[in-house]
Amino acid sequence: MSLQQPEFGERLKALRAERGLSQQQLAGGGMSPGYLSRLESGARPPTAKAAEYLAAQLGVSTAEFRGPRSDSLAQALAIASSTEDADRALRVLEEALAAGAPSEDYALQWQAMRVMSGFQQDIGDREAQLHTLDQLVDLADSIGTPELQVYSHVSRARCQRALGQMEHAHESAVQAVATATAHGLPPRDTAGALMVLISTETAVGNLIEAREHAAELGELAQALGQVQQTEALWTAAHVHLRLGDQAGAAQRLGTALGLLDSRVSPLLWLRLRLAAASLHLQMSPRNLDVAEKCLMEAHPAVELVGSAVHQQEFTLLSAQMAFYRGRLDEAGRRCAELAETTPLLAYQDELALKMLRSQLRVLGGEREEGTRELQTLAEEAQARGSIDLSKEIWRALAETLAQL
Repeated sequence: MSLQQPEFGERLKALRAERGLSQQQLAGGGMSPGYLSRLESGARPPTAKAAEYLAAQLGVSTAEFRGPRSDSLAQALAIASSTEDADRALRVLEEALAAGAPSEDYALQWQAMRVMSGFQQDIGDREAQLHTLDQLVDLADSIGTPELQVYSHVSRARCQRALGQMEHAHESAVQAVATATAHGLPPRDTAGALMVLISTETAVGNLIEAREHAAELGELAQALGQVQQTEALWTAAHVHLRLGDQAGAAQRLGTALGLLDSRVSPLLWLRLRLAAASLHLQMSPRNLDVAEKCLMEAHPAVELVGSAVHQQEFTLLSAQMAFYRGRLDEAGRRCAELAETTPLLAYQDELALKMLRSQLRVLGGEREEGTRELQTLAEEAQARGSIDLSKEIWRALAETLAQL
């Protein structure tokens, strides 16, 4: 890293003052006091030779002239927050964090890692994101602020869930809820932790616990804002669906869809419609009309505010819709579209895509191969703790074979 003004001059002056030296004393016989004065004022850029001479005079390394690292990290955060270029944002944050930081910069480090994990999620690099979130959890524990600890554990749980690490995700969610409860955090923090706990409990098949926590979440809902109330209803709908209460799931989804104004949170409005379409496609019998309506509403929003991840989720749901409507050629084309893109889907959606491709193989005449693939996918999901997803794959296999 090159030495820059005015940071160099400010740091040079501070080091000289710490040692009680005048400019003439520090300049010695190696440079003129006038040149030293211009360096300290920032009027002249430092040369490598001048920096080495002054470092030797002060008994420090030239790295001391770079000033406190918090400045460079704060600058990196400012750049990352003001750019839409994820690669550039990650680069400047990684460089700033790699430079090291004194203990008083822990909170700034935490913020930088939080921002970095968001960019890693946007580009679909979830393995790197999980590594960053592991560090985020450790840093939050070092700082000891409950709000940061809960946020870190919740973020890690969501990433682990997206990677298909359900048991680890459940452990992180349990820790988040325990911390929020022990410190009496506000409903907003507790509700966020509860929602990710409920989703992991549903995924691993702990439906009794999920129902109890959903009831607890419902009690907190009145103290939440519009956005979190919507997310709470969405979470509860998923639990009711898994419990076989399709009417209760549909009622909660309908309330959630009508509660949130698209102008309040366009992205959540989009995500909710994609989630609603997915849940209606999982009902028994599948509610194709409502799912198709949700996708029609989501389509323009995907183009306007959706990321590449949302585009892929929409394409997958459209492929599933075409399959269940009997439009197998269209379903195949949609799957082919996804095969041509960089995969950004979460584990559950990636498995759903593989499931759909295998179903198409069965109906396309490759019965044995497709059936074997579906059986393998179901066993893989169960082995990774996704009991809920494993059941859905076995159901898909039975329905597909029945069509033959």
